[in-house]
Amino acid sequence: MAIAARVVNFFQMHQSGIEDYLLRVHTVGAWAEIVIKSRDLGSRNIGFNSSGSTGTPKFLVHQWQTLNAEILFFKELFQQLPLPPKRVVSLVPPHHIYGFLFTVLLPEALAVPVSRGMKSYATVLNGDLQRGDLVIAFPSLVQQLAERGQEFVEGVTLVCSTGPCPPESLHSLKQLGLSTSVEVYGSSETAGVGVRMDPATPYLLLPRWKKQSESVVLDSLQNLAFELPDQITWVDPHQFRPEGRVDNAVMVNGVNVYPAQIARKLAEHPDITDARVRLLSPQNSRGLKALLIIDKELNEPQKAALVQSVRDWAEQELSEQQFPVAYHIATQVPINAFGKEMDWSEAT
Repeated sequence: MAIAARVVNFFQMHQSGIEDYLLRVHTVGAWAEIVIKSRDLGSRNIGFNSSGSTGTPKFLVHQWQTLNAEILFFKELFQQLPLPPKRVVSLVPPHHIYGFLFTVLLPEALAVPVSRGMKSYATVLNGDLQRGDLVIAFPSLVQQLAERGQEFVEGVTLVCSTGPCPPESLHSLKQLGLSTSVEVYGSSETAGVGVRMDPATPYLLLPRWKKQSESVVLDSLQNLAFELPDQITWVDPHQFRPEGRVDNAVMVNGVNVYPAQIARKLAEHPDITDARVRLLSPQNSRGLKALLIIDKELNEPQKAALVQSVRDWAEQELSEQQFPVAYHIATQVPINAFGKEMDWSEAT
């Protein structure tokens, strides 16, 4: 029943009224037939869960027309390449919005096959990519490929999204033979908003979006406004540069505090290279927790001593509401399979 509920939500099957039929059959094939029938009867939209990398995960429903409008744009973009895609090599999960758009809808629109899972990773890491391959990747993987000096055959295009991609990594991959890089800017709430094919250039707004203000864009297909999650510098009404996440406030014991600002303050401690700060949990706003990033492994007594040093230091630098009550130490920020930061309590 739990799996059926996920399928109903993802395909918005309640719009057709036949979602209960999933419990009457017992094979994946039969479920697929019911999903197809539900779409024939009017279930057109698709629901996605956000990753929760910047807060509590959300369930978001996207209209079918907006998803298809985005894919039509990218279909035409990729078909204009010197070597149009012949195969999609997916390194991302298809049930999140980025993966669904670029590894489900796009291959269907281009009429090309898709490689998924460990087979795709082996294809990339073993240097078995072919001319005309379209690799769907994420920032931390791009960085890893650059660090290992992964060479590319001529005619490969790489797409990157879900977060900022290091420009130096893309440059390195170009030096190693990558023909084309495509960065997509967007979010779970908006889907794709902008695209660029050179990390030195601004992003170009996708056709369905219009600038409404410095931080808000308008979806012209739905006439809905969305606030972007980053500080934005506009080059002109159609081109922009993201300049980092907006510092979203959270409430601790009735007082607004800014986790990103607190994390930057903790990172000023001489023994800390980076930090992250969040509420103790989405349901617990009575305090904050901190992830302290260090550059070498420590034993438990050393960790305890470091935490005490940071606590003593933070008492002089932060207010009572800003002061984290729980600390975790690691040598890197944990990420999920999608390459996005995850809650460190989920990684331990």
